[in-house]
Amino acid sequence: MAQRLAGRVAALCSVALVNWISVTSILLSAGAAISVAAPPALEPGRWIPVDDALGKFGRLAVDSSSHRLLAAHVNDDTADFFDLDTNRLIARVDVGPVVDLAADPKTGRYFASVQDDRRIAIVDANTFKETGSIALPAETGAILFESKHRQIYVASDAGPALWVVDPEARKVVATIAVPLESECIAWDSSADRIYLTSSATNQVSVIDTITKSVVAHWPTAPAVGPRGLALDVDERCAFIAGDNGQLVVIKLKTGGVVATVPIDSHTDQIAWDAGLRRIYCAAPSWITAVEYRDGRLVPLGKTYTAATATNVAVDLRTHAVWSAFTDGEDGYAKSWLPKQPSRDRPE
Repeated sequence: MAQRLAGRVAALCSVALVNWISVTSILLSAGAAISVAAPPALEPGRWIPVDDALGKFGRLAVDSSSHRLLAAHVNDDTADFFDLDTNRLIARVDVGPVVDLAADPKTGRYFASVQDDRRIAIVDANTFKETGSIALPAETGAILFESKHRQIYVASDAGPALWVVDPEARKVVATIAVPLESECIAWDSSADRIYLTSSATNQVSVIDTITKSVVAHWPTAPAVGPRGLALDVDERCAFIAGDNGQLVVIKLKTGGVVATVPIDSHTDQIAWDAGLRRIYCAAPSWITAVEYRDGRLVPLGKTYTAATATNVAVDLRTHAVWSAFTDGEDGYAKSWLPKQPSRDRPE
């Protein structure tokens, strides 16, 4: 136990050192172009260990109603749940290789996209027991619960399909033809639209939740291989991260790209903090913070995470930025906090 604790302390010290070195290097290489007084985007926050977690995590989500972090632990075959009030691991539920999770606060259920098993696992949010399963035609990917019509949307990992699932009847009620290699999914409740990125075709598909059909395909260039997706419903725009290291803003009214900024390549998941107007982009080893204000994308800097950390979620109550990763022996849910609110940041 003492050896394991010492290892964790050493890992945290290593993260802090890498962050200090990386910031110093950026400042030295940029010279007068960057103000030394500019505050870093994030500083270390809480971290929660997951003992004997050898495998890589999938995507993260925050259940705001119960104030929990949901972590898809794809290589450990578990859905992991963390209490963000007490900062502790609540449960690890054996469901298989889960890649994404969604919550239904009204019924107290979680839905896990279990990729290789071709199913949705239903987990009770109180007992953390699997209470049901919904079979799907092929391997699954991103999952979303749409609370207005109370349906689940699940992307096919291999084929050009987006399944609409009735969680009460526990069956597929519609299959929507979408482009290959669907990556991330988001729902705009005000417009009743689903948005889905396709890394194979470099576009985002717009889906009508009433007709269950694709109504538009929007190019994401210069973002190539688009994966990460988040919505700013107030400003009516989508943020999309390309595998080539470009973050773009697409206006939901026109489908046109209106802003772009470089980020780390191979960014997977991104998260939007509407209160601070920041997008967090998770790539191997780094989270890049970008502010979106007055139609402009402004990079705020990078924070070192871990090589296996390609996921991110924001706790909107505290503005904490969470990622989950493994060091090969144990897993960690780790948070970072904005050091200074963007509205107070010096120009």
